[in-house]
Amino acid sequence: MSLFDTDNWIISSCWLACFDIMGFRSLISVSQDDLKAYTVRFAYQETIEHLKKNCNEYESGCIDYCWFSDTFLMFTHDDSARSYSVIQFAAKRFMHDCIYHSQIPIRGAITVGPFIRTADNRSFIGTGFLEAFEYAEDQDWIGLLLTPNAIKKVESFGLNLIYDFVRSDKIPMRKFSNQNVLAYRFQNGAANFPSPLLPALRDMKLQSVEKYRYKYERTEQFIEEHYSYLK
Repeated sequence: MSLFDTDNWIISSCWLACFDIMGFRSLISVSQDDLKAYTVRFAYQETIEHLKKNCNEYESGCIDYCWFSDTFLMFTHDDSARSYSVIQFAAKRFMHDCIYHSQIPIRGAITVGPFIRTADNRSFIGTGFLEAFEYAEDQDWIGLLLTPNAIKKVESFGLNLIYDFVRSDKIPMRKFSNQNVLAYRFQNGAANFPSPLLPALRDMKLQSVEKYRYKYERTEQFIEEHYSYLK
């Protein structure tokens, strides 16, 4: 079937979550025989496995996924409230798995909007995809955001946003305003123990290039500031 056959394209308005590995592009040029190259390939494969696992937990057709270069994408079949619940839970789990189990620095954004793709998931267009991609890459830390369009859509459902996601002037954005987004606080509800992600983040920071360690510190500080303990 030709790519230009209109029957080959799936057109929808849906929820999308886009992620990339922080610093990946600066590593992909290393020699094939280099130990660092092996580490990068291993981390990439681990990321794909986490992506698959967190999407395949749901019923067929509810949430799908793909990846290309350093970009990883989750998307639902519609823009309903139920689909939002599914994708935000899958996205949070994906972030946790990458950090806690594999110590992979990743950043992501959840949005909603027009999404046009080929049936084989090889080509993508649409403002929904572009917004998720741009907001994911605009962050200067390890984090997960709700974009302005996502926030408006969730509010239209009457759902409580200020539970797992918070507003903060400490969300490090490069060109977009941090006043128009919400950031995941890396916790669902409250706990009577410190965040299990902090030791992993500290280990990742120590293994990173020194000039980029501030990115990890920003995430650590954000988690500590918004972590909720049981009273």
